[in-house]
Amino acid sequence: MTGPEQRLREALEARAASVTYGDLRPPLPPSAGGPLVRMLRRGVKAAGLLGLAAALAAVMLMLSDAPEHSPAQVPAPSRTPAPAPHRPSATPATSAAPTPSTDVPRPEGPGPRAG
Repeated sequence: MTGPEQRLREALEARAASVTYGDLRPPLPPSAGGPLVRMLRRGVKAAGLLGLAAALAAVMLMLSDAPEHSPAQVPAPSRTPAPAPHRPSATPATSAAPTPSTDVPRPEGPGPRAG
């Protein structure tokens, strides 16, 4: 044997000689259920992690489909061309009530009832 192997063997023999019966402890009792229960516990943990990953993926998918953070561009309301402004005549009108315009079509059918 070489020098390092001899020293290692001597160190291990010295350590083994120093171990007494009082240093040893009894083996741990078997757990309830054995290997099947341990396997099921690991499966439950794995299922929980997979569920969490699926929820995270769903949130990321929803956020990726969301519009950008820029303000939403709302289309301007369409405007119909307004009639030319009415110029008052030289004589003032006798009635203060507005007169119906002939440019605006009136809906047909029954109107609102006074009541």
